[in-house]
Amino acid sequence: MWNKFSIKVQLIVFMSLIVVAVEVATLFFVLKIQKEENNIYAITESNAITKSLNNDLLKYLLAPSADMLSDINFRLSAFEKIDAMVLFDDSNNPIYKFGDIKNINEKLDENNTLFKENHLLIKNSITLNDQEFGSTLLSVDLTSFRIKQEKITYIILAIFPFALIFGIILSLFLSKSYTKPFLNLLNAMRKSDPTKNEIIEVKTNANNEIKELFSGFNNLMNQISLSTKQLQFNASHDQLTNIHNRFFIEDELSLALKTVNEKGYALFHINLDQFKLINESADYQTGDELLKMISSYFKSFLPEDSIFARLDADGFVLLLKNISFEDSKDFLQVSLEKLSDFRFSNKNETFSISACISLVHFKAFEYTLKELLKASFNSLYSAKASGRNKSHIFDKSDENTKRFSIELETAKFIKEALGNGPSRFELFAQDIVPLQYESDKISYEILIRMWDKDGKFVSPLDFLPTAERYQLMTDIDIHVLWSYLEIVTKDKKHLEKLHSAHINLAGSSLNNIDFQTKVKEAIKHFDFPWEKLELEVTESSAIGSFNKANEFISFLKSGKIGLALDDFGTGMASFEYLKSMPFDVVRIDGSFVKDMHTDPTDKAVIKYIQEIATLKNQETVAEYVETKQDVDELRKLGITYGQGYFLGKPRPLSSWLED
Repeated sequence: MWNKFSIKVQLIVFMSLIVVAVEVATLFFVLKIQKEENNIYAITESNAITKSLNNDLLKYLLAPSADMLSDINFRLSAFEKIDAMVLFDDSNNPIYKFGDIKNINEKLDENNTLFKENHLLIKNSITLNDQEFGSTLLSVDLTSFRIKQEKITYIILAIFPFALIFGIILSLFLSKSYTKPFLNLLNAMRKSDPTKNEIIEVKTNANNEIKELFSGFNNLMNQISLSTKQLQFNASHDQLTNIHNRFFIEDELSLALKTVNEKGYALFHINLDQFKLINESADYQTGDELLKMISSYFKSFLPEDSIFARLDADGFVLLLKNISFEDSKDFLQVSLEKLSDFRFSNKNETFSISACISLVHFKAFEYTLKELLKASFNSLYSAKASGRNKSHIFDKSDENTKRFSIELETAKFIKEALGNGPSRFELFAQDIVPLQYESDKISYEILIRMWDKDGKFVSPLDFLPTAERYQLMTDIDIHVLWSYLEIVTKDKKHLEKLHSAHINLAGSSLNNIDFQTKVKEAIKHFDFPWEKLELEVTESSAIGSFNKANEFISFLKSGKIGLALDDFGTGMASFEYLKSMPFDVVRIDGSFVKDMHTDPTDKAVIKYIQEIATLKNQETVAEYVETKQDVDELRKLGITYGQGYFLGKPRPLSSWLED
C-alpha cells in the first residue's frame, strides 16, 4: 500500500510523523521536567516556611498562649500558598490547626511528603539542638504551579501547527530538490522509445550519484537503441550477403498485395545454376564468397526502389514496383545476360555463372501471399526444367506450372507423412509365391501407400517420382525399413512363418551415409532374422550404386542380408553385368511376363534369365503374374517365385500379422 504513494506524498507523511513525534516527545519531557521542578520548588518553599515558623511554634509548644497563637495565625495567613497547617506535640497529638486538612492521618512517603490532586502535604519536625519537640503538617496549594505548567503546555501546542506546517514546507522543498532528478528520469523513460531511436537525454549539473544515474540511463538507452537497430537489421537481412532475407521480402510482398499502383509489380525468382557443384569442387568458403560477390554485382544494376533478398542457399528474390509487364520482360532478359557475363575467380580457378529466373507480374489484390509465392516457385521450376540460363514467365494457364504446383503439394504431403502428419504413410505387403514347390512359409514385398491430410489416397505413381525429384527417397526408404522392423519384431510367430521380406530401395540410398548408418543401427536395435531380408535395387540404378557402395554391400552380405535386382531386363546392358553383380535374387520385369504368350522373344528372354540365374545359384521372381496360364508357363520355365494379382493383391501389413 505504502509503495503506491509518490515519493512526494511519502516524504510529506514521513516529515509530518517526525514533527508529531518530536512535538509529543517535547511536550512529554517538558511537562515531566516542569512537574518535577515544581514539586521540588514546592517542597523547598514549604521547608522554608516551616523553618521560619520554627521558633514561634517551639515557644507555643513549650508555653502555649493566646497571643502567640494569634501571632502564628497572622503569619500563616501571609503565605498565600499555605492552605492549612496542623501542629503536633511530641506525642504526635494535634494541638493546633490552621485551615482545614480533611485527613491528617494520610500516609506520607519516605520523605514525609504526599502530592495529592492540587495539594502538597509535607510534615516537618520542630527541633532545638537536635531535640524534637513536635511537628507540623502543611497543606500547600499547587494551583499556581499547575497554571504555569498549563501555560507551557499551551505554548507547546500552539507551536505544533507551525512546526507541522514548517515540516510540510520542508518536505515539499526536499521532495522538489531530491525527487526532481527522478521525475526528470521518469519523464525521459516514458517519452523515450529506443526501439524507434526516440531517446530523451537527461542532463544535470550535479557531480554526485545523480550524475552517475543520468549517465547510466543515457548510456543504457543508447545501447538499447544500437542493439535494437542491430537486431532489426539481423531480422530483416541475410547475415552472409547483407541483403534482405526471406522474412523481409515476404512482409514487402504482403504490403505490395495491398497497395495499388498504376503499372503493377514484378516478382523475379533467381536460382543459380549448379551452385552445389561449385561448393563441392571448391569449398564452402568459396561458395560463400561467390554469393556475396554475385549479390553485390546484381545490386549494381537494380533500380533504386527495388527490394533484393536472399531466399535460400542459392536462391534470390527481386521485387520491382510500379513496372509494366513489358518492362518486366525486358529486365528479365537483361538480368539473364548480365548474370551469364559474370565471372568469379578463386585460387587460380575461374567460374562462369548462370541462373534460371522466373517472372510473376501482378497487381494489388490479385493473389494472396501464399498464392504469389507458389506461382513464383512453380515458374522457377519450369525454368530449371528447361536447362541452364533459362527463364519462365508465369501464366495461370501454363500446364508445366500446374504440374509443378501439384508436385510441390505432393512433396509437402510426403514431408508431413515422414513427420507427425497430418498426411501419413502405411505399409502394405504383396505375396511372393513359390512356383516349384509347396510351402507353409510366407514371402512378400513391402509396399508403401500414402494418404494426404484430407484422408485421400495418393498413388505411388504420383508421389514416388516427386520424392525422387525432391531427393526424399532415402528418407522414405529409411521410414519403410524402420517401420517394418518395428512392426514385425513384436510378433515372433510371424517371424517364424516368414521366409523372406523384400524391401525396395532407391539407387541413391545404398550410397547415402544416413541410410547406411540407419541400417547398422537397426541391426543392433532389432531382433530380426536378417537372412530373411532382401533389399531390392532397380536395374536402372544398380550399376552406379553398386560401384560406389562396395564397402556397405560387403557389410550387408556379411550380415546375411540378401540383395535383389528389380525390374531386370529393361536396361541396356543387363546380361553383361548380371554375371558380376552380387545378387541373390533376380526379379524379372513384368513387361516380359504379360506378353510371353504372344511374343516368343519375351518368353525366350525369361528362359535365358532363368538359365543364367540357375548357373549363378540365384533365385528368380516373375512380376505381373495375372492368370493361371501365367503360373503354368512360368513353372515350366523353372521360375522360382511369382508375384501378381492372381497370386495375391497387396494388403495392409497389419492383416498379415493377424493371419
